[in-house]
Amino acid sequence: MKIKFYAIAAFALCLNAFTGSAQDIPPYTSMVYPGMDGKLVYAADSLGNKIPDFSNAGYKGGGVAIPYVPNKVTVWPVAGDCSAIVQAAIDKVSAMPLDANGFRGAVLLKQGTYPLDKPLYIKASGVILRGEGSTEIGTILFGRTVKPAAPAGRGGGAALINLAGDKGIAVQEATKQNVTDNYVPVGARSFNVASAKGFKVGEKILVRRNGNQEWIKEIGLDSATVKNNRWRPFVITYDRIITAISGNTLTVDAPIFTAIDTRWGGGDVVKYNDERIENVAVENLRGISEYDPTVRTAQYYNMDRPDNKPAAAYKGEEYYSDENHYRNLITISNAKNVWVRSMSAYHFVNSVVQTNAGTKWVTIQDVESWEPVSVRQGARRFIFHLQGQLALVQRCFSQKGRHSFVLQQSEASGNVFLDCKAVNPYSTSEPHNHWANGVLYDNVKAPLTARFWDYIIGWAGANIVMWNCEGDFLIQNPPTAKNYSFGHIGTASVIYNAPLQDLTKPRGYIESLDKHVAPKSLYLTQLKERLGIEAVSNIMLDKSDNFKF
Repeated sequence: MKIKFYAIAAFALCLNAFTGSAQDIPPYTSMVYPGMDGKLVYAADSLGNKIPDFSNAGYKGGGVAIPYVPNKVTVWPVAGDCSAIVQAAIDKVSAMPLDANGFRGAVLLKQGTYPLDKPLYIKASGVILRGEGSTEIGTILFGRTVKPAAPAGRGGGAALINLAGDKGIAVQEATKQNVTDNYVPVGARSFNVASAKGFKVGEKILVRRNGNQEWIKEIGLDSATVKNNRWRPFVITYDRIITAISGNTLTVDAPIFTAIDTRWGGGDVVKYNDERIENVAVENLRGISEYDPTVRTAQYYNMDRPDNKPAAAYKGEEYYSDENHYRNLITISNAKNVWVRSMSAYHFVNSVVQTNAGTKWVTIQDVESWEPVSVRQGARRFIFHLQGQLALVQRCFSQKGRHSFVLQQSEASGNVFLDCKAVNPYSTSEPHNHWANGVLYDNVKAPLTARFWDYIIGWAGANIVMWNCEGDFLIQNPPTAKNYSFGHIGTASVIYNAPLQDLTKPRGYIESLDKHVAPKSLYLTQLKERLGIEAVSNIMLDKSDNFKF
């Protein structure tokens, strides 16, 4: 494996003599590089763990063009509250039959401003909510603060737009079969079960990675040593489809992102009934959350006092900090095969888009967040907020976010942030808590972390990959897993939340610091190798754009 890598490297050096200096050509890494057939090779450790294939992230499992769905109902704005007429249009389309492609139709909101006193809900498959532009002269949904004001964080229960099925998945526990391998490594798609007799190709299953109390102790988060963060044994679930069966060996469509190890509880597979909605979307409009501009908070800073005494706080700018308005623009629950695209959002307390646990195959693209309004403290401004699986967030922008591109909890796995940017952030983009796993930050410009937080949060993420990103970063290795940085341009030190950092934890794997690596995009290269160049073209904004290769 290393011989191949060195041969390719030597060839590249020879090529430089004809095409330019070695400094002009990005290097390949020692862990991901082309094999003799030109396709990527992934160096594995002694247990078989390797950099996973992330290309299953996105609508329909990645590489599928977002379709145009015909308009079935058209709505024009009216004076006063428009929530009833918009909801009625959504309900009308929701009652229409599904076509052969799984769509009912789109609700077109014509250009103009739509004051909304109530949140909107899409609860049926195949319904699209579409505007006529995300600019100030496009379609604007204006979420109004109802008087008298609701409790702080009014949108905590409902976003302005909710894509939410009434039911999710129902596990068939009677079908459970234990994984018999002693160890199934990160990146694996095949494993053995006690009996594959009851399974068929094409069936949906959950691959469950169990974690016992011994594992909690191994990662240093057992209650005996951590006073305020009492982690308990938990199960990580991977929502998969069986693609092949050979004897008692199952192969699934996407890899696992935390190793299954009998020492730590082993694993099992189980069938489920799927009652989630799908083929739902919001596109081409702007969302605004109304806030009270009289509510302001002073920002305090620290500076050295001239008398050489300890630093003292001084009052700086005041900023808009009302929180009695919508927290989220869009929340996605009990849904799969969803997209959100060509959107802009202003003034929300927390997120532009939040995917909840139980969601799968979501694409969020070309979405911008501007001027969030909230206190600049914890539990706010999680702008693109993923808690589900296999979502692709690409070409998205965040201004003045805290955790702009963020994940929470162990079901947040297989997600990809591609070509995203955060400006004027107040904290880092990151896996934020409780073992978010198997996440790719690909060409992201933002301060990033994959680390151990203080005792409140513990190990935030595992098997995280940062690829050709830019900005300050901090990366640490959790026990039983790894975090990686390849081709990162920035300083390996982050000043945000400095008192919460535990720098005694081992540093993660860093290669090619301050010099980008090849290929330019790991996700797009993996997608091309799995499905072909057409799949890459399907998700590009400019179909002629090949700068990633």
